[in-house]
Amino acid sequence: MNSLVIANLCHRPVRLLSTAFGVSIGTMLVLLMTGLAEGMLNDRNARDTNTMAEILVRPPGSFSGGLSSNLLSMPVEYARMITAMEGVAAAAPIGQYMQTTESGIGFRAIEAVDYESYVAASGISMVVGSRPQTDDEVMIDEGYAQQNQLKPGDTVRVLDKSYRIAGIYAPAVGARIKLTLSELQKITSAEDRCSLIMVRCKTGYAPRQVAAQIADKIPDVQIIFTEDIPRLTAESLPMLDQFLTVVVAISVFVSSLVILLSMYTAVLERTREIGILKSLGASNAFIVWTLQKEAVIISLLGVAIGCAVSLLARELIVIFTTLKDIQIGLKWIFLTTLLAIVSALVGALYPALKAASQDPVEALSYE
Repeated sequence: MNSLVIANLCHRPVRLLSTAFGVSIGTMLVLLMTGLAEGMLNDRNARDTNTMAEILVRPPGSFSGGLSSNLLSMPVEYARMITAMEGVAAAAPIGQYMQTTESGIGFRAIEAVDYESYVAASGISMVVGSRPQTDDEVMIDEGYAQQNQLKPGDTVRVLDKSYRIAGIYAPAVGARIKLTLSELQKITSAEDRCSLIMVRCKTGYAPRQVAAQIADKIPDVQIIFTEDIPRLTAESLPMLDQFLTVVVAISVFVSSLVILLSMYTAVLERTREIGILKSLGASNAFIVWTLQKEAVIISLLGVAIGCAVSLLARELIVIFTTLKDIQIGLKWIFLTTLLAIVSALVGALYPALKAASQDPVEALSYE
């Protein structure tokens, strides 16, 4: 029976490959969408936690997926108060601003910092160039520089204004482009204001001990520990799981529809062959199982093509973008394979039953 299945598939290679490519669309949809979603989330979390600071102090209720609103609502004076506290090594006021990208699709986060305090709190260092000396200069991280082929002395457009790149820093922390805090304060008309304060503790002082001091002196703030950011970010994006569920459901529907159409066409084309098999004594179960096996083989071929294309796409994304952690793991490959098999069995069920129910005499007279 296996040789019959292989012969049926090889008899029409174009249809076999076209159906497999149709199934691969569902596989690529699952692998790339889930990989990109998890990769972008991991990239954001990595940049938020890739710092020597252990504490973030924000206005109450301002944390949303790791980003703040465009309002600079916290007094910079709080940073000076925190710096004076026992156990605090550095406190850096930071302004955050969200703007649309140059293409108009999606958003880009921009940060404004006081360089000296920010270096002391975050632990970044200049790789090439120097710190911004004026409000017309910015610094960017290595990933952004490599992706856009930028170097010190080039210009980058931010907030509808061109800024000179003074230097490139590492490691990547927070937003990839950093203005001076005074510049963002002027743009937003928020003098002596910031979005949050990054706090680094002295050696020997526990972050929760320092956090208790901050809460005691400045009660009207939200205190977040850097190590908790990945969990809080995931909790602040409840729609992500629903999005991934919808993607998986769409992929199953697409795969099932492609298999159904292909197998239904195959049944019509092989009406006489099915009549011959039934006249030779082939049972209904034999006919159904033969067509189901064809569908499963097609779906597995589609999964293989989808996985290969997805892995290639991941490498291209890593090369040409700043995303370096696209999650296409064994978990999702196994899940897509399982879904493809289920889709094949469901999609081929009606054509298989239709084939099995044919009358041998009518099937043999079919032209």
